Amino acid sequence: MSTARHTRAIQFDTRAGAIADGDPIPCTIATTNPVDRYGALEVLDCSPAGVDLSRAPLPLITVHDANSLAVGVIESVKAQGDRVTGLARFGTSPEAQQIRADVLADIHRSLSVGYLLLDEGTPVEGGRMYRWQPYEVSLVPIPADPAAGFFRSHSGSPNMTTQTTPADAQQITALCTRHGVSDFAPGLLSRGVTLAQAGTDLLEELARRDHQAGGHRNVLTVAQRPDKSEREAIENTLVARMGGRVSGPVIGVADCAALAARALALSGQRVQDGDSRDRILKRALHTTGDFPLLLGNAVNRVLHAAYEDAPATLKTIGRLANLPDFRGKSVVRLGGAPSLEKVSEAGEFTYGTVKESANGWRLATFGRIVALSRQAMVNDDLSGFATMLTKFGQAAARREAEELVSVLLTPPQIDGADLFATDRSTQITNVLNIDGLAAAVRAMRAQKDLDGGLVMQEPATLLVPAALEMTARQLVAAFNPNSAGAVQPFTLAVAVEPRLDAASAAAWYLVAGNQSALEYGYLDGAQGVQTDQRDGFEVDGIEIKARLDFGCGWVSPVGWVKSTGTP
Repeated sequence: MSTARHTRAIQFDTRAGAIADGDPIPCTIATTNPVDRYGALEVLDCSPAGVDLSRAPLPLITVHDANSLAVGVIESVKAQGDRVTGLARFGTSPEAQQIRADVLADIHRSLSVGYLLLDEGTPVEGGRMYRWQPYEVSLVPIPADPAAGFFRSHSGSPNMTTQTTPADAQQITALCTRHGVSDFAPGLLSRGVTLAQAGTDLLEELARRDHQAGGHRNVLTVAQRPDKSEREAIENTLVARMGGRVSGPVIGVADCAALAARALALSGQRVQDGDSRDRILKRALHTTGDFPLLLGNAVNRVLHAAYEDAPATLKTIGRLANLPDFRGKSVVRLGGAPSLEKVSEAGEFTYGTVKESANGWRLATFGRIVALSRQAMVNDDLSGFATMLTKFGQAAARREAEELVSVLLTPPQIDGADLFATDRSTQITNVLNIDGLAAAVRAMRAQKDLDGGLVMQEPATLLVPAALEMTARQLVAAFNPNSAGAVQPFTLAVAVEPRLDAASAAAWYLVAGNQSALEYGYLDGAQGVQTDQRDGFEVDGIEIKARLDFGCGWVSPVGWVKSTGTP
């Protein structure tokens, strides 16, 4: 069973003379009367265990318009067994007071409760009875449940008060203690309830606490409910319509309006045969249905696919290190342990020191907003939007590549000196050939820690501009050399970054395996491009914001050798 949202209308009768100014109006918001729901009779369980009142008090709105402010609130909501009752208190705004006056004047005659079904239902005569959860009550023009309404939940004045007798008070306290909710008794006694009413309220409280504690083990989870596959099919179809890849159920022939109508039906909202495409899409986007969520998920999948299809070359070499916030990351680099010195007989042990240096980088935020117009959805024209999403994903990947290339070409000083320098064994001038590779390996072997000790590292990757790709691949290719001087003994990968050509078509890099000098990262929990959506404000439709929290930088001067390629 889904968590589809439903509405149920009820008719009410007014008795203006019984209500003083400012008094709440008693009402019944639901009964156990069966209602025809898509060809089957639906009965709402109005017992304390059958209705989840955790969202009470409930907002009182008009015609289920979730985008408008409430005109009142339904308080003191109680499950009475055959009905759910409450007190309607209207707001002080002119609109709310006018509606209240019209209610008392018998002008507005209907209410409708918005609710979620919580289980698969239990068979009853002619239909099924469901556990449910109300989340709003609306004034509507057409009733569906004439057995419920205003002034039918209480007798006498709504301001009438009672007082619990001493004998009832003793039994109420004992009853609450016996059921392990002794803390609930003072509230019952302060309201002056009778013993019978206390029993009803106690059952309702026990049901509420059981639900909050994870009770009702027979209720299916969202992942288990039959309409999960329907939602998945709608989302997959939207992905396919926007040019994305899907590996699950799709709906063969369905345009945007048809998909929106199916999402509305899943939420318990009826779509009339005469509804226009524009009206269907407006309802789907601006009511409490699932269509905006499914559309947002589809957009996110298409955007991420485009982003992941164009990864930055230097991410395959750099070290991933996500950050918890936007403060600069400071990496303290320690030298090796002091060497052990020979100690003669009766000699003294001396203290050693460990050198340290700090380097760092920080995250930056990049982003843009793109809009999917209502006109495009009405026209079922998603191709232009899909193209823009693909470009958005590619732009996010391109931004990462540009940031990484920028710190490679113009690195800051590391440990107080230039990163690439001859005296640090991080820069040579050889062209890319077997002799140049040998020189780069010698330089890498000569790199030292802060304390002057050699660093143990193995060459692993040749990073080259596009102009040197063929040379690099020929150099690492497996072949049978005709002389010892032609042997290339290392197993190296080749990484090509075309953005390097603009700076130099001759420069190239040798990178050690598992290098830890170049880092990149994202904000924790937000790795890669992220999306948010909202109803369009300046644009008639929805707006999608793509955001990337990304940063990169150097934290040590070892593991890399740059050759200028200009001997």
